[in-house]
Amino acid sequence: MSPTSQASSTKNPGLIASLPLPLFASVMGLSGLALVWHAVETRWQLAPLTSAALTVLAAAVFALLIPAYAWKSLKHRERVKAELGHPIRINFLPTVSINLILLGILSRDWLEPLSNALWLCGAGLQLVLTVLIVTVWFNSERPPNSLNPAWFIPAVGNVLVPMAAIPAGYEMTAWFFFSVGMFFWIILGTLVFYRLIVGDALEPPMRPTLAILLAPPAVAFLAWLQLSGNDPGAGLMFYFIALLTFLLLIPQIPAFLKLPFFPSWWAYTFPLAAFTVASFRFAELTGVLGDAPLLMLAVIVNVIIATVAVRTLLAVFRGELAAH
Repeated sequence: MSPTSQASSTKNPGLIASLPLPLFASVMGLSGLALVWHAVETRWQLAPLTSAALTVLAAAVFALLIPAYAWKSLKHRERVKAELGHPIRINFLPTVSINLILLGILSRDWLEPLSNALWLCGAGLQLVLTVLIVTVWFNSERPPNSLNPAWFIPAVGNVLVPMAAIPAGYEMTAWFFFSVGMFFWIILGTLVFYRLIVGDALEPPMRPTLAILLAPPAVAFLAWLQLSGNDPGAGLMFYFIALLTFLLLIPQIPAFLKLPFFPSWWAYTFPLAAFTVASFRFAELTGVLGDAPLLMLAVIVNVIIATVAVRTLLAVFRGELAAH
């Protein structure tokens, strides 16, 4: 290889080599959008075409990312080891198991056996990754400023399980994962808010992860409805915490808009989608919210996810993923 080609290879390592682990959050965003459209179609009695198409798209993206990242782990082991050793990116590893759980939830109305296989594999992997990541936390020294909202991702995956487990008849499994998720949400919530209040400001690539704060209470509300048989009861607390978090994120929007593109932008997507679905369910069960705010939330989710998807595709075609 000539020096020129070597330099070019170093500068542009290729799509597979530069594939970032946080990109798996794109499947979460697309799956969340499918859930939003399912809520829209249910409320306004529309044919379930868009939600079905988005489910297929999310599954297709996941089916592309899994072998691509597996190939990267074989051919570019040092890059993968660097990501798994990174104090921030390792927290995106459970997005793989979360994607399996979400695809299991979305496919239940079509193919129940496939749905059960997906979410059971996802739940098992989620438990393994939770134990693995917490073990890494225990056995490594981390500065306080390494705390960030991405640490919530392993917890969110656990809280999602009841949404698939209860319809499948696995009540004790649902309560186990809900309890684990709530345990880590309480602990990590305290730590992350302490870091955000008294620590240094988040670095620009990590600013989008503030949106992850919205996911645990929104998903907890949806999981609670499954566990309680659609009785909001004490679960209303989760929705109102999500609502407060949503209001706290609104003043951050100007800062978000100034940021250059990073794959971590996908951190905006699933939490907002989860909050939107939770709002639809809240409105359905309480009658408090009308059509206007629900429609506004649905439009915002669609615009944000479409924008992030376009920016991601541009980064792929321009070979810019390696720069992020």
